[in-house]
Amino acid sequence: MAPNKPEMAGSEESRVIGDNDLSGIYLHIPFCATRCHYCNFATGGYESELARRYVAALCTEIDQSAEEWAGERVETIYFGGGTPTTLTPEQLGTILDRCRRHFEVVSDAEVTIEANPGSVDGDYLCRLRDLGIDRISFGVQSFDDRELAMIGRSHGSREAREAVTLARAAGFANISLDLIAGLPEQRIETWHQNLGEIFALAPEHLSVYLLELYRDAPLQHRIERGELRAIDDELTVAMYYHLVDEAARHGYEQYEISNWARPGRRSRHNLKYWTGAHYLAFGLSAAGYDGRRRWSNTRLIHDYLDLIEQGRSPVAEVIPLDDDDRQCEALFLKLRLLDGVDLVAHERQHGVCVSERYREGIARLLDAGLIEIDDQRMCISRAGLVLANEVFAEFID
Repeated sequence: MAPNKPEMAGSEESRVIGDNDLSGIYLHIPFCATRCHYCNFATGGYESELARRYVAALCTEIDQSAEEWAGERVETIYFGGGTPTTLTPEQLGTILDRCRRHFEVVSDAEVTIEANPGSVDGDYLCRLRDLGIDRISFGVQSFDDRELAMIGRSHGSREAREAVTLARAAGFANISLDLIAGLPEQRIETWHQNLGEIFALAPEHLSVYLLELYRDAPLQHRIERGELRAIDDELTVAMYYHLVDEAARHGYEQYEISNWARPGRRSRHNLKYWTGAHYLAFGLSAAGYDGRRRWSNTRLIHDYLDLIEQGRSPVAEVIPLDDDDRQCEALFLKLRLLDGVDLVAHERQHGVCVSERYREGIARLLDAGLIEIDDQRMCISRAGLVLANEVFAEFID
C-alpha cells in the first residue's frame, strides 16, 4: 500500500462508483497575501522558501499515491486555497505535470484555479492558459469598497473589474465569480448594486455564499464588541431571493443552492462533491472520497511537511462509510442540486425506497412547503432553498 494513503483505501473492486466514473483532483494551496476577517480555511502567509518546500511535498504526496490510484481517469483538477496564484506559473506547472504523469487526465479536462482580484496581471494569466488551466474563479466577495475593507480583502472593486478584463484578454472563456451575502452592515441597496456589477461582467459561473462566522473570526469579535451590526435573517433571505430572480432574468440557471451557471457551464468539479463521484485530494487539509470512505489531511502545515518528508501519511482522519451512510449522503447531497433526487435510480442503486424509509420526515417537509415530490423525483423547493439544513436533517439518521 502506498505510504500516504489512508488505511483501507481499497482496490478498484472495493470502490463504489457514483454517477460519474471519472474522478476529480483537488489541490490545496494554503498561502495568502492577507487573511480575510471571516476565513476559517487552513491558510497562512506566503514565504518563498516555505512555498518551495510545500510544492515539493505536494508533488511527493502525489508520487506516493500513484500506485494506489494507478489508472484513475481524471476529468477535473481544482487548485483551491488559500490563494493558489501566490505560486509561480512554474510551480503550478510542476504540480500539474505530476498529476498528468500519474493519472489519466482526459483531453477535455476542466482545470480550475482560484485567484484574488489584484493578485494577477495579464502576463501571469496568459501563462496559466499556457499550462492548460482553462477556468478561473475570482473571489470578488463584494463590489463595495467599504465592505471589502471591512472583511479584510486586499483588493478593491476596480481591481475586480480589471481582473475579469485581463482574464478575458488572456483567453479565459470560463470565469466564475464569488460573492458573499449577509455581511455586517450590508444594505439591500448595496446588494442590488453588487448584482448589477456582477451581471454586467457576464461571468460564465456565479457562486454566492451566505456569511458564516466561526467563533474566533476577527469579524465575529467586532460584532461582539458592538463595532459592527450583524444584519437580520429576514434581510439576508430577501437578498438571496433577489439574487435568484435576477440571475434567472440574466439567463443563468441555478443548479445548486449556492451556484448559478450559463447553460453548459456548471462546475464539473464541484458537481463531483454532490453526485457521489470520486475525488482525490492532495495538500494541507485536503479532503478526498473514494466511494467507501472520506479522509482529510492534517491542517498544520509543518506537520504536513514533516510527515511527507519522512515518507509518512499526512492523513489525519478517515471516516469509513457503510451502505446506509452512502445512501443517506446521496440523498442530502443531491438535494442541494435543483435537479434533486431521482427516487427510482436511488432505490435501484442503494436498495432504499425513500418514500417509505423517510415517510414521516417527507410529510413534515411537504407540509412546510420545503420540498416537492412525485413518483420519480424529490427536489428542494424555493422556500426550502433558505432552510436547506432543516431539509437535510430529515434524512440524517
